[in-house]
Amino acid sequence: MTRTKWFLHGDQVLEVRDLRVMTSLEIWIYQDGRPVVRHSALSLRETVRALGQGLDLLDKAMDRAMADVQAGRFALTERACA
Repeated sequence: MTRTKWFLHGDQVLEVRDLRVMTSLEIWIYQDGRPVVRHSALSLRETVRALGQGLDLLDKAMDRAMADVQAGRFALTERACA
């Protein structure tokens, strides 16, 4: 199941979504329902292991992606989907 978080950046409403790709979870920024750019990736194995210990790495990564965009540390330039 995909997790989604919505946030504002200037006058834009953006989403952060996770996407499972093989053995990883990729964190993507979406605009108007379309992927704009990949922010980061997590190991699925490490994410599941940490969740078993009460630590939600996916939630932290999604929050970090939103903070990076809002602080201008991560540009929203369109890139080819990996």
